[in-house]
Amino acid sequence: MTQGFFVNSANCYGCKSCQVACANEKVLTPGVFIRRVRKVEKAGGHAFVSMSCNHCDEPACVANCPVGAYQKLDNGLVVQDHEKCIGCKTCIEACPFHAPCYDEATSTTYKCDGCANRQARGEAPVCTVVCPSANLMLDEMDKLPEGTDVKDQAATKPNLKVALDKDLDATAFADIDGAPGLIDPGMEQA
Repeated sequence: MTQGFFVNSANCYGCKSCQVACANEKVLTPGVFIRRVRKVEKAGGHAFVSMSCNHCDEPACVANCPVGAYQKLDNGLVVQDHEKCIGCKTCIEACPFHAPCYDEATSTTYKCDGCANRQARGEAPVCTVVCPSANLMLDEMDKLPEGTDVKDQAATKPNLKVALDKDLDATAFADIDGAPGLIDPGMEQA
């Protein structure tokens, strides 16, 4: 019962509603984003990619955190204990997707936990609720819509399926922040 995200990149138009709603839900410092919408320029066009933690099968954040602030739950979600975080940024460097984000104001990192608190109340993650085109979904991997499984794009084995934009292929996920044509890493103030 491993949970993962489905992202419909083919229909995403980059509004960043998911990015802003996530930051608001988690009451993050302005400019700190757990979910980021990246814009990648490709020959013939561009694509938007909404990403956060991919709740990997072999999460690098869990393996590399020097204080054990991360753990993988039985449902597949990778969660962080903020009380243990020392702000060393090791998790950010270890993650091939740079999913954890650093907050200068608190000197700690944050990452997506699949809105575990919302799920406990029977609610869907806020990013999936606010997307005006219903391009995001979090569920058990075998219940997600058909899409390109990017599990083989990183050693961490991310739990992410993507409906690819015509101007994007799965190899972009091997190093999304280093993808050729990345013109918006989704880190500016939305």
